[in-house]
Amino acid sequence: MTTEEHLLVLTLTVKQNQLIKLLLDILKSRGILTGDDARAFEFSANVDVASNVALFAEAKRKYLILAEGLGIETGLENLPPPDEGHFLPRAP
Repeated sequence: MTTEEHLLVLTLTVKQNQLIKLLLDILKSRGILTGDDARAFEFSANVDVASNVALFAEAKRKYLILAEGLGIETGLENLPPPDEGHFLPRAP
């Protein structure tokens, strides 16, 4: 990967983390998220394979739009959909 491509991936990760933190802060401030709720939601997100496959497809679409805007050809444009096995929980 080029430096620009690494920057693209890092920028997307930071943006995602900013949005997640904002949502968690809103939920906590309104008393909706309490105790171990965040940990339970994280676990649920990690084992919901169908949801993760759909999220991957959407993230890929947005990634390609951003990369195109930056003039970066990723080679992912014709990548087939991921196998659900890629999203199965793995033992540590």
